[in-house]
Amino acid sequence: MIFTRPYVTRYFVDVEQGDSHRHDLSIAIRPVDQFTEERAVTQLRLKLKELPTARPIRSLSGLLCFEDIDPRKYTLLVQNDPEVVDPFFVKPLAGTWTDTLEIPIEVLPNAILSFDLQLAPRPSYPFPPNATLVRGIVTRNSLGVADAVVRATYNEVNPADNTQNILKTVESLTNREGEYVAFFKRLPKVKQGDPALTADLVAIKGASQSPPQTVVIKEGTTQKANPLVLPL
Repeated sequence: MIFTRPYVTRYFVDVEQGDSHRHDLSIAIRPVDQFTEERAVTQLRLKLKELPTARPIRSLSGLLCFEDIDPRKYTLLVQNDPEVVDPFFVKPLAGTWTDTLEIPIEVLPNAILSFDLQLAPRPSYPFPPNATLVRGIVTRNSLGVADAVVRATYNEVNPADNTQNILKTVESLTNREGEYVAFFKRLPKVKQGDPALTADLVAIKGASQSPPQTVVIKEGTTQKANPLVLPL
């Protein structure tokens, strides 16, 4: 269970039956929807490995917070709530996608540790009708492969200089049936006579990697890719 507390400053005074208790904000985590690039409301299970009884509190602004944590190093465990159908995968800060992320953190004296936690859309995510998507499946021996990483590389407009394009790689994860979805934003404008926009797709599962596949992407539409086939 995640409670709500109205954080405005680093400190919060809880008043109950004439008594008051001061709480210090120690850790603040902002879940971010990778598609909208805004704060996401989602059900996550957060724990500190070294303090299993510490419970996160949800602030009114949507931050997931831990209070009154002693300064030292910890391991933050992040997991989707298995009892809730969530439209997101939790994306690791670095390294391999797993069901439970273990993030090393350090709480310093008189400071708040804060960072964003990126959430990647699952195939069930409610994309708007005009989203630019590629949907497909990863297979091995004609069967869908769960928890395979799909990388899509394409050209997007440089957010820092809209006169330039940059190469961008995004990742998504397959669901239990082996399905994935990749979304594309800030695409270059295509004029008549210009070559079509494309994305290079590859699937990875452990040490196995599929042959690359190039798929045409059309702004505002959903394209279906051929299966990405992992070797036996």
